[in-house]
Amino acid sequence: MFPDDMSTLRRVEIARDAGFEAVEVNLEPWQEYSLDTHESELIRLRKEIEARGMRVSAVYDREQWHYPMSSQDPKTRERCQLIIERLAQAAVTLGADTVLVMPGAVDNSALAPRPEIVSYADAYRNAQEVLHRLSHSAGEKHRVHLAAENCPGKFLITPLEFARFLDEIRSEWVSAYFDIGNALWYGYPEHWIPVLGSRVWRVHVKDNRLMGGGIVAPAPLLAGDVNWPAVRDALAAIRYDSWLTAEVLPCYRYHGERLIHETSASMDAIFGRAEG
Repeated sequence: MFPDDMSTLRRVEIARDAGFEAVEVNLEPWQEYSLDTHESELIRLRKEIEARGMRVSAVYDREQWHYPMSSQDPKTRERCQLIIERLAQAAVTLGADTVLVMPGAVDNSALAPRPEIVSYADAYRNAQEVLHRLSHSAGEKHRVHLAAENCPGKFLITPLEFARFLDEIRSEWVSAYFDIGNALWYGYPEHWIPVLGSRVWRVHVKDNRLMGGGIVAPAPLLAGDVNWPAVRDALAAIRYDSWLTAEVLPCYRYHGERLIHETSASMDAIFGRAEG
C-alpha cells in the first residue's frame, strides 16, 4: 500500500498517524528488510516500531508465489518450505505470532515470473504435504500460526473445500488468513466466513469490483462490490476478535500517504472504532 521508495519506519509512522495499531511486514528481497536481514537488525526494527507505539501483526514474503508449495518440482517445494520456516523465525524476532502463507495454486501466473500450471489433485496433495511438515518445523517449533490465505490461483475455490483442506492438516498451528476481497473471485465473503468459523485467525480487508466476464478489479474500500454490512455481521457472528489488516491496491502514484488515511477512515466507517 506504500510507495516502493519509502522507508519501512516512515511507512510505520504514516500508518500510526492514520489510526492503525500494527503493520504486516513483508520480508522480501526487493524491500528494505528481507529474510537475509541479520537477526540483530530485525531486533532493532522491532524496537523502532514499538517505540512508535506500533506492533507487527504478521510477516509475509511474496516469493511464495514464485516458489509455491503446490509445485510439481521438489526443489521449488523445498524452497517454499525454507522461506516459511525463515518467516516463522523472523516473526518471533519481530514479536508477531503469525506467518501469512500462500497455500499454493493451480495457476500461479498472477505474481510468478515463471508461471506453472499444476493439476488440481496434484496441487492439493503437494500443498498439504508441505504444510503438514511446516506445521511442525515452523508452527509448532516457533509457536507461530501459519495462516493460509484464500488466493486467486484457481485453487481452494470454495469455503467448504478450504475448511477441509485446513482440517486435514490436523494442527493447531495451521489456520486461515481470510482475504475478504479475494473471496469475490469465486463467491461472496459473507458466505465464506460462517463456514470457516473459528479457523479464521487473521483477516485481510480488501475490496474488489466485479467487471463481468470473470474479471475482478481492485477498488478502494467501499468503492467495490463487497457487501460490507454483511461481512461485518458475519465476522461478529463467529466472534472474530483479532487484527483487521488493510490490503488495498494499487498504491497512489502521487501523495501515497492519502491511501493509508482514506483506508483507515473507511475501516472506521465499516467496523467502528472502540474509544481508547
